[in-house]
Amino acid sequence: MNSAAPYFLGRVEVNPLEHTLVRDERTISLQPKFIELLCYLAEQQPELLTRQQIIDHVWDGNNYVGEKALTNAIWHLRKAFKELDSEQEFIETVRKSGYRLLVAPVFAEQQDTVFLQISSRNIKQLGLFIGFVLSIVFAWLLWPEPQQKVYQQPELITQYPGRELFPSVSNDGRYLVYSWRQMDRKIDLYRKDLQQPDLKHTKITHTPGSESRSVWAHDDSKLYYYRRLSSRCEVLSVNMNDFAIEKHGECSNSSNDVAVSPDGKLLAYVGVDPENTTRGVYIKQLDLNEPARRIRCNNCEPGESEAIDFSPDSTRLAISRNLANGNEDIFIYDLQTKTEQRVVTGLPDIRGLAWQPGAEKIVFSAIMHGNRHGFELDLTSKQKTNLNVEGFSYPAFDRAGNLYYHDWKIDTSIMRLELDSDVAASPFPLIQSEFDFRYPDYSQAADKLAFISNESGFDEVWTSSLDGTQRKQLTQLKFHARNPIWSPDGKKIAFTANNGQESRLYILDALTSQLKQIKTELNYYGKARWSQDGSALYSASVGDIYRIEIESGIAIRITRGAHAIEVKENQLIVYKEGKGLWQVSINGELIDEQPLIKNLKLANSTGWHVTEQGIYYFKVRGHDYRLSFYDFASNQDKDVLRVPERAFSRSRGMSFVPTKQWLLFTGYESPQVDIKRMRKDYD
Repeated sequence: MNSAAPYFLGRVEVNPLEHTLVRDERTISLQPKFIELLCYLAEQQPELLTRQQIIDHVWDGNNYVGEKALTNAIWHLRKAFKELDSEQEFIETVRKSGYRLLVAPVFAEQQDTVFLQISSRNIKQLGLFIGFVLSIVFAWLLWPEPQQKVYQQPELITQYPGRELFPSVSNDGRYLVYSWRQMDRKIDLYRKDLQQPDLKHTKITHTPGSESRSVWAHDDSKLYYYRRLSSRCEVLSVNMNDFAIEKHGECSNSSNDVAVSPDGKLLAYVGVDPENTTRGVYIKQLDLNEPARRIRCNNCEPGESEAIDFSPDSTRLAISRNLANGNEDIFIYDLQTKTEQRVVTGLPDIRGLAWQPGAEKIVFSAIMHGNRHGFELDLTSKQKTNLNVEGFSYPAFDRAGNLYYHDWKIDTSIMRLELDSDVAASPFPLIQSEFDFRYPDYSQAADKLAFISNESGFDEVWTSSLDGTQRKQLTQLKFHARNPIWSPDGKKIAFTANNGQESRLYILDALTSQLKQIKTELNYYGKARWSQDGSALYSASVGDIYRIEIESGIAIRITRGAHAIEVKENQLIVYKEGKGLWQVSINGELIDEQPLIKNLKLANSTGWHVTEQGIYYFKVRGHDYRLSFYDFASNQDKDVLRVPERAFSRSRGMSFVPTKQWLLFTGYESPQVDIKRMRKDYD
């Protein structure tokens, strides 16, 4: 096929050089990529092309861009064809397979008379075609040699019962250290000899705490890591010769990271101090007996720091930071100028990053629509490349450039726990398939379940009957939806979403699928809860609870807190970080607050649910995962269920079915996580 020459699809003329679709006197201009996609479908017609084939051909295999761009391009092409010829279907979607062009193209060069009909338009197209050919020739002459594959296929390095997490390779390339999480046992650091892989791994730490996120000193004499013990978190190092332990700083019990500069002079860690409870990055000079100092920045974006790593020349830091709008972005911080540059934006969640030795490249893990994926960012060209590795988490390099990561491919499903069973019951899957199901919420009024699924390729809002049948997709936002909550009358669903740029709050009509965005002055929306009369929503934003009036969008601050549920009109139960659950009564401008369960530290600020009898909540202490219940009548709580570590998701929803006495929550189906290696393919 001549990709520059015009051709016909039915009664519609396609002009690749002009990027237009034409019928009679009507012309629709489209983006060049849309036309390139259409031409590829025409070349292969009537063959079915998979999404991956199309992404490889049109977007050069860049899944990071291509996944969303392909869906967007198909939508625009269909819209344009419908405007020009509403009677003809042009593009077919084959579910779980791909796309095909239904109309056979008729190319202009097949018509003998086309070259004899020289009009001003033909001359213009001829000139454009000649220019196109010349540009192809020059591009071919100047085009660099095709780049080889950077990494080989992943190979398994560990395979023990439980989960091996957070790989760290010694600088001489001999030892791998990781955190081993066995079910019902505390978490310790273990060392594996990569030169003698058949030898049993050896235990490095022997304390009551949980150790993780280790990194080697530049000369392999020490290992730096985190230790969580009860309510404390410390940054420590262990001498690999005499196993003496030294403390370097304080950290929070949330996500943290630690890094050592390649020149061996600096230790960086994500931590907190008495004056700064927001997670930030601290730098310590290892040759000086001075405390670490929190980095300052002339233009830094405020937020919670999470993942860090040094550049090969030790002058910069790559930092991922959770921002107020719900995104997690990556920044490059210059240690000399104390300024930073944003290099990655619009990601919902990052799971570790690493700077490639001797290169201006960063590899990072991002959660995209329920799955973890690996990406490589070239800091010079700003190009992002999908590594095409699912489950890719918390990468680490050795000095030779080989890439290690832990393989987190754990499916989620909605689980039910039968609370009134005569026989002690374990949780059973309520909805289970090849797709992920999360954030369950049951409406007794509608007798339906709302949840988030990636069945369409994106995190969208779905509903189903209580047995998991009659599934129906209600949204087509094509970005990250979360936390669906039914209205009291069972007619509407509130949910939050992030489009890569901002946090949004929506109201969805469950019958018509009509969407309404609730716009306020807030930049971020936590999980929303309905007021008893259905006129307002309660949502947390940056540590405060707001009542948001649905009609007006007015947001009124109520109190400090991380999550709130209205149990009676103007009476809330609020979870306050580090202070437990509180009863909050609203009487005009007067707010009365009384502790309900003091000093209760939940596994997650939204991991609890209120019933008429009491409160169910998730409780986690290290490797000990439990579901507990606080009884309103007795003012006491008790444990309902103890499960293996990570058997449930602490942040992805809990709901209650009163007619069946079922508790619903998001569960993980497989506990196994192993460490893998991708060897560098060339120098």
